[in-house]
Amino acid sequence: MARASTPTLLSLDRYAQIVGINPAHFNGGATSTVMGISPNACEDTWWQYSWQAFDRVSREDLAQAIADAERDIAEVIGWWPAPMWMSEEVIRYPRHHRPDVIQYGGTDVRGYFKSIHTEWGNVIAGGRRALDCEEDQAVVYTPALEDFKHTATITVAGVTWTDAREVKVYFAGYGGAREWEIRPARTKVIDAGTFTATFWAWQLIDPAVWEAMPDISDSPSAIDLIDPDMFVDEVDVCREYNDTTAVASTFYWEPLCCNALPCSVCGGTGCAACALTTQDGCLHVRDAPTGMVVPQVATYDEDEEQWDSDTQTVCRDPDFVKTWYYAGLIDDAYLAETSFDPLSNYWAQAIAWLATARLERPPCACNNVTAVCAEWRKDLAVMGGDTGHMLSDRLLDNPFGTRRGEIMAWNRVSRLARRKGKVAVI
Repeated sequence: MARASTPTLLSLDRYAQIVGINPAHFNGGATSTVMGISPNACEDTWWQYSWQAFDRVSREDLAQAIADAERDIAEVIGWWPAPMWMSEEVIRYPRHHRPDVIQYGGTDVRGYFKSIHTEWGNVIAGGRRALDCEEDQAVVYTPALEDFKHTATITVAGVTWTDAREVKVYFAGYGGAREWEIRPARTKVIDAGTFTATFWAWQLIDPAVWEAMPDISDSPSAIDLIDPDMFVDEVDVCREYNDTTAVASTFYWEPLCCNALPCSVCGGTGCAACALTTQDGCLHVRDAPTGMVVPQVATYDEDEEQWDSDTQTVCRDPDFVKTWYYAGLIDDAYLAETSFDPLSNYWAQAIAWLATARLERPPCACNNVTAVCAEWRKDLAVMGGDTGHMLSDRLLDNPFGTRRGEIMAWNRVSRLARRKGKVAVI
């Protein structure tokens, strides 16, 4: 599900599947028959914002908790559980151990170009996020199941794309922003130049319906999934890919004092000050797991479709480099083309446990969901009542916390924090 202002690696609909939440109710919808609300099971639907139902967790609250959990896991293990684009990361260029030495040529003792270490490991390639979009594509809803057309199909003909995993569907009019992606897809396929994807209808509820102001005369109610006006008619379909032709590194040089001597003679008139010299280049991976990459001054040749080595504007090593790169783990199932999501179930579950443990309010009144969330939110360091817990010092001191979901996530993270991840270098 999209429509959360905070982009996440774990989609909200996939979170609902892990926890066991009815997917239609999670998207705020119901009918009088199919996916109906039963007083014997669950009378609650989820809301987009906390002010719409202040006594429970909204999807915006959940999205923020998931994003925080993903960041905390990445901070511990040193890489993201699924691929992410990193933009404008500033890294100091390698220098001689003696501060008074100025080096030239940008090479190490082996004669190779000097490497730098990115903040995040498991680097896949240098590059930037790029989109190739077919906008305002029609959505067809079928079949009629007791007047509820539960399947949404999007078809785009005449495409040159070849990898269906790269093709994403977004709510129209938002420029393919990550937070507006509709996911996960039920099916995606490219056949003879035609892309076809299917979703559950409740995944395409019109965002305007979600964000409409409630009528003060009416109590909040579920979105009627039988009403065709509740759904979008068009979506944007985009190929999302890593653009390796874009600038992946920019070199920066500080001005030297000696360059200012002529200015000191003429009194400084017309002499630039506090301006850095810059030059663009490319970037390649030297050691993916550790985040060791090599930036190089270069110019892209569109005719030859390659980066050509260039000479440095300033005849000394740069002071720092700004980088753009694509990094993170890739699930084996995704690499084997049997899954559309590069986030593995292993990490999706850990993120869900950690995010749920930190929710400070109940998500809804559904018995099964309440029981699961209450179990993951239980603080195992608190003694009292008829239940006690024996925790080792390692678990008590873990950086996530002592709630059950936090400890469950830590048990996975701590085992794999120093192991190499699955990456695909391009």
